[in-house]
Amino acid sequence: MSGRRQRTTMEGPTTGLAFALDRALGALGPDRSLTERVAMFAAAASVGPSFEPGLQPRRTIDQAIATGVIAATTLSAVTVAESAIESVARLITRGRTDTSSASARLAFTVGSNALIGAAAEGLSRALPPREDEPFRRGALRVAANRTARVAGMATALSAVMGASDLVNEKAASRRWLTRIPVALPLGVGLSAWHIHRTHRSAAAMDDSTIANVSPLTSVGIAAGVGAGVIGLQIGERLIAHGVSRGIARVAPNYDSVSNPLGHLVALGLLGAGIYSGYEYAVRRVEQGGAAVEPAYESPAQSPMVSGSPQSLVPFTTLSREGRRFVNMALTREEITAVMGEPAIADPIRAFVGLDTATEVEDRVDILMDELIRTGAFDRSVLCFASPTGSGYINYVLAEALEYMTLGDCAIATMQYSMLPSSMSLTRTALAVEQNRDLMHAITGYLRGMQPERRPKFVLFGESLGALTMQDIWRRRTVDAMDRDFVHSSIFLGTPSATEFAKSWRLNPDKVDPEGKVVEVDDFGEYVCLPDEQRAAVRHVLISHYDDPIPKFGTNILLRRPWWLGPVEQRPPRVPKSTAWRPGVTFVLTAVDLVNAMEVVPGTFGRRGHDYREDIARFVSAAYDLPVTPEQMLNIERALRERELEWAQKRVVTEQVARAREALLREFKNWGVSSGSDQQADAVLRQILVETPASASA
Repeated sequence: MSGRRQRTTMEGPTTGLAFALDRALGALGPDRSLTERVAMFAAAASVGPSFEPGLQPRRTIDQAIATGVIAATTLSAVTVAESAIESVARLITRGRTDTSSASARLAFTVGSNALIGAAAEGLSRALPPREDEPFRRGALRVAANRTARVAGMATALSAVMGASDLVNEKAASRRWLTRIPVALPLGVGLSAWHIHRTHRSAAAMDDSTIANVSPLTSVGIAAGVGAGVIGLQIGERLIAHGVSRGIARVAPNYDSVSNPLGHLVALGLLGAGIYSGYEYAVRRVEQGGAAVEPAYESPAQSPMVSGSPQSLVPFTTLSREGRRFVNMALTREEITAVMGEPAIADPIRAFVGLDTATEVEDRVDILMDELIRTGAFDRSVLCFASPTGSGYINYVLAEALEYMTLGDCAIATMQYSMLPSSMSLTRTALAVEQNRDLMHAITGYLRGMQPERRPKFVLFGESLGALTMQDIWRRRTVDAMDRDFVHSSIFLGTPSATEFAKSWRLNPDKVDPEGKVVEVDDFGEYVCLPDEQRAAVRHVLISHYDDPIPKFGTNILLRRPWWLGPVEQRPPRVPKSTAWRPGVTFVLTAVDLVNAMEVVPGTFGRRGHDYREDIARFVSAAYDLPVTPEQMLNIERALRERELEWAQKRVVTEQVARAREALLREFKNWGVSSGSDQQADAVLRQILVETPASASA
């Protein structure tokens, strides 16, 4: 008795450990379905390509985000695709192979995946990519191509799994062969090899955008993503199986399609969670866009700007960007000091915020009344500027125009969103509509003026502002712009989704037969144009080769973009070692969007979406506003100094405001309520007077 009890005690832990080990190994693949193994392998293998160089320098945190998004998306897409393939195969055989021998199941699984994969590949090849193809055609081709790849992976994995089942059926003693995980380790191994090869290729071709991504950290990220993939798949599988069993019980006739329906429901719940998080982020960002900054809490006093005491536009409706824009208008004294000759007038800046009026028509009417009130149509230059998503108008453009016209100019703009451009894509239709309405109102007014009294009417748009301005004429030609009295225009970083620019690039002879539009990387490239061509140009699209905004769009998902063509044909600053992979390239270019807009106040660059270095020279050339070389140098110096000063002012006033709030909280804790505002202000004044260096740092 005693001996038997001892033996049981000794065997218990051994059996428990073996059971736990078996369960752990099973979680890595052996206990999972073919669909789950294929998805696991694909998600793990996608980690490697996610490390390829992009258009902009990438930090380790950027890499982690990109890798996680790519792996999770791959997991979801492959799960749905392979689940659908299995369901089609089950429908064909009506499930008769479920109880067959291992050899029959092997032949059926391998054969069905190979057959469906071949059909999908055939469909993909029958739809070769075209630049002008409809989205549905391109999407069908890509879906067919990806399905063929998934079927190919499933064919290979099912062959391995089927072979091990055959061995187990013939020799039960070799059951351990079926417990060897294959999918996840193989995917991780492929990713590790790909990461190593990517770094070597990037170094050999001088692609430095992943230089700050540590290989060791990368391996850690890959391992972490692998663990995350397993976690995501477990959660998705639990939901999918629950839904599948429910369908099988309620509607047995639909048992063959219950599995893919379960996965669709699970992924739908995941998508709903992501969408809810996005909506919450949108609300938070909108609140920030409407917030009052301490540096701009008071209205500008010049009657020539919106929000002033004489303005028809209430200062409180201008939003953060509107308040900045009107408060930063140049004065006559500042213009005279830089240009070396007396200013002609105080510049006009008319801005109507999204909160100024509910309806588009009312916002247009208010802005037109504001232009008439300030005498904008009597100025030498009238600039209609379309802002970015948040309402931002490039300060460098506005100030350069005011310097070069000696203040004899007016800038008019109307807000359509308070979100960053990346969150304002759903509002472009509204923006184009209201820009078109304002364009008709302005041109109608100009039509009623004597030709010799009309101001030079110019346009400006940056990023989403370029799209929402150009697409006023998206189904028309450049001649339509002439009929609207447009003298010239400057567009910075035109997004790839811009219909007008897209039509012009596809068929310039039809849209612009006289060659009035040109797209260049920088001012140096513009100067190098043939004299005859440059003389004809009136509308300039400035698009840096390494700016992802003119390149990012759904077209990346459908076909290889021109800038990732043959290595020897790629433009400067585009990585030579990067290959096009629809989903991977799409995500990496999206990450580049964020890094492309990182700028240092007062330090102008020519990288990514930073066009500040060339703006002043383009304003002079495109708008036909000649200045002397000395004046141009003075303007560019003043632009840098002013931008840095305003950035410093924003930081200092923000910190002072926070310090004041902290003092008021402490006074409240001390029981001091009467006169606490005045006491807090007195303390801050004393500190700032005693330490002036801190106030100007």
